Amino acid sequence: MKLSALRWLLDPATSLLAMRLRAQERGRMSYDAAWRLARVTRHPDEMVYRHHGHLAEDSGDERY
Repeated sequence: MKLSALRWLLDPATSLLAMRLRAQERGRMSYDAAWRLARVTRHPDEMVYRHHGHLAEDSGDERY
């Protein structure tokens, strides 16, 4: 199942808000980015999850 279809099934209100946000941006924002923005707008306590996966890859440098 595609991720976008799964999102529509699990949270249609967030998916609808994402479509509206994307329409306001006239397609310049991807559906994935719009959905994440909509999700955080509706559920601000999930901001940590929004950043997960969007961090730069570890370069192998150890920082202390």
